[in-house]
Amino acid sequence: MTSKSNLIEAINLRHTVRRYKPTEIDFDNRKFILERVNKLNSSYNLMMRAVFDDDSALSLLGKFVLSKNARNFIVLAGKDNQQEQLGYCAADLMLYIQTLGLNSWFVGGTYNRQKLENKYHEPVWGIVVLGYGLDSGKKHACKSLNQVSVSDNDVEWYKKGVVAALKAPTALNKQNFKFILANGVVELEVKESSYAKLELGILRYFFELASGKKIEKKKIV
Repeated sequence: MTSKSNLIEAINLRHTVRRYKPTEIDFDNRKFILERVNKLNSSYNLMMRAVFDDDSALSLLGKFVLSKNARNFIVLAGKDNQQEQLGYCAADLMLYIQTLGLNSWFVGGTYNRQKLENKYHEPVWGIVVLGYGLDSGKKHACKSLNQVSVSDNDVEWYKKGVVAALKAPTALNKQNFKFILANGVVELEVKESSYAKLELGILRYFFELASGKKIEKKKIV
């Protein structure tokens, strides 16, 4: 059983991986992933799907230029007002996948949205590719704590949360977000973009997991 400490450890181990071995995901790991997806769908009333051995999710650019053997993915499907929850659950799944010894790639743009929506008859906002990576990926370039944070109190739990959020995947790795701590209340601002609602959820998950505290205010600016 995956514990909270396992997921926190996965924050440091997980990096974006776009190139995969042709190895099929084994039966047990498929079962674990399907169970996790179903549990999250039930908890948040979402329509995510885990798909294996299918290379149709990526666009031609994603399939032939950016990646290799990207044949397994999770469809982030839900209503428009559920995008933040989808981002939150995608973050959970990416870290959980890492604890199983697999790698992942959050894809917000170079996927076949129309094809997936036609197939599953649900709005799709992104995908998470997964599999056994050719390597474990590299650390992405990170902004400094001061570039993404304004705080009136240098408490350790807050710093842990922000550092974890800096390791989260964001669209084009721009890290266009800011955390604010004032009078013990944490606020998260994300710059407006087509991925902003998903990013709110991803960043909230990483921060809350590492800090053990809730983000009480969130907005897109």
